[in-house]
Amino acid sequence: MARAAVLALRRRHPALPGRGSGHAGNADGHRRRTAQGRTRPSGPAGRHPAAPRPRHGPPAHTHPGSRPMPLTSDRRSRRARDLYRVHRLEFPFPIAYLCHALWGAGFAATSPQQLAHPLVLLAVLANLIPLIAQNVLNAAMDIPIDARTPGKTGVAQAALRLGRTRLITIASIEMAIALLLAVSISLHLGRPLIAAAVAAGILVEYLYNLEPVRLKKRGLANPISLGLHFSLLPCLSTFTAVRPDIPGWAWPLFLGLWLLLIGRTLWWSLPDAAADRAAGLAPPAVRHGPSRALAYATAATTAALALIAWGLSWALGPLAAVIGTAGCSVFLIGKLRLTRAALHTLHETHMRRHTLAYVVGADALLVLLPLVDRHSV
Repeated sequence: MARAAVLALRRRHPALPGRGSGHAGNADGHRRRTAQGRTRPSGPAGRHPAAPRPRHGPPAHTHPGSRPMPLTSDRRSRRARDLYRVHRLEFPFPIAYLCHALWGAGFAATSPQQLAHPLVLLAVLANLIPLIAQNVLNAAMDIPIDARTPGKTGVAQAALRLGRTRLITIASIEMAIALLLAVSISLHLGRPLIAAAVAAGILVEYLYNLEPVRLKKRGLANPISLGLHFSLLPCLSTFTAVRPDIPGWAWPLFLGLWLLLIGRTLWWSLPDAAADRAAGLAPPAVRHGPSRALAYATAATTAALALIAWGLSWALGPLAAVIGTAGCSVFLIGKLRLTRAALHTLHETHMRRHTLAYVVGADALLVLLPLVDRHSV
């Protein structure tokens, strides 16, 4: 069925690899075969052949006696757009990735100057790169699923054009760079947890996406593993880059952020349920149904808010706890308002542009909140 989905995607978009562009005739413009089987020049006698016309834009200009220049700018532009799509850099994802990488350092720093230290920023970068690179790995392995998912067909098309092997190579190179950077910082500061957390996050992503483990298809292991890489592990890594010790208040806070990301992952998987079912995967939305998956997301988010409130109150005081949990509650309130019918009509693009935009605002609030008043830490 996966092959059928890819073939169906190619039929809808004939310019994808494996099919011609759909234009009749010879595209090089030099010779053309007539209906009688004879050949004749494509242009009037005594004139140079017409320059090939690119699919988009004006025809390329040639000089007398010269061969047409290769049209590479359109190809480079399309490849850049494809890389943009498979890295999932559309709004508001990049802001969310940056917030997740900054949470730990933000709570550890006692001033903006400490947060802006070069080694701290490099540690943030080492954690940020795998959060983005995992999208490339996911796009490589999920082409048939994304082809069936409303709002993700563009990602599937980009992944088809780039090729699965190339995408896995790109993701692996990016993750290797992040790991080398984290190891360098760990050796310089003498804090192995910085690199260990980055390495654990990379391992989680390979186990999540690749067979034979493929945690993505294994029920609740799906949101638990993905939430781990997007919250607890980068928090521990960047926190340790600022200060070597992890105080007691950090544990309920970081565990709360982990549960918060588990709830979001459950919610975010709802639009993929039909495509996951067709591909033979069994994430919670498929194994237990959308309604129960949303119930799990609600329970995880409620527990997360309690832990976050505890950690913020312990670290920054009651007022910070109220402000921080109020911002994180936007997600929970919005999900409780969903009707049973709405669960089956969720669209990835609508969720990204609307609900997720508010969620990212709460993430940014958690980055800025510790920098306002740190006298009680």
